[in-house]
Amino acid sequence: MPRKKLKKILPTHQKIQEQKFLKIFGNLLYKKGLWSLSRRKVILGVFIGIFVACLPMPFQMVLATLLAIVFNANLPISFLLIFISNPLTMPPLFYFEYQLGKLIFQPSSAIEFSFDSMYENFDQIALCLWTGAITLGIFSAFISMYSVNILWIKSVKKNRKNKNY
Repeated sequence: MPRKKLKKILPTHQKIQEQKFLKIFGNLLYKKGLWSLSRRKVILGVFIGIFVACLPMPFQMVLATLLAIVFNANLPISFLLIFISNPLTMPPLFYFEYQLGKLIFQPSSAIEFSFDSMYENFDQIALCLWTGAITLGIFSAFISMYSVNILWIKSVKKNRKNKNY
C-alpha cells in the first residue's frame, strides 16, 4: 500500500513540531486530518507542496503549513515537497519562472541582466518572476497531483489483485 511507503519517508509529528518557524501554529499542528494518509489529503498536500516550492519567497515552510491547516491537507507531504526549491535548484527555477513571466507579458524591450539594471527595473522583473512562478506553480501542482492520484489508484488496484490470487 502507498501508506506504508509514505510512513517510512515522511517526517514525524515531533520533527515537524520542533521546527522553530512553525511554533506560531501552536495546537493547530495536532489536528488529526493533517497527519492522515488518505488519498485525498495526500493529493492536497502534494498540490500545496509543489505550488509553494515554486514561489520565490522566504519561509516557505510557514506558508505550506498554513495552507495545509486551512485546506486540511497532509502536512508532512506539503512540508517535504517545499524542499524541491533549495539553494541548488532556486537559481535555475527562478530564471525559468522569470523567462516564463516575460513570455506571458511579452515586454517591448528586453532587459539586459546586470546588477544595475536589476535595481532599476525591479518592478518589471518582480512582476515577470511572480507571474511565471504562479503559472509554473499551478501547472506543476496540477500535473503532480494528477500523477500521484493515478499512481495511487494503480497501486491500490495492484494490491487488491495480488490479494485475490
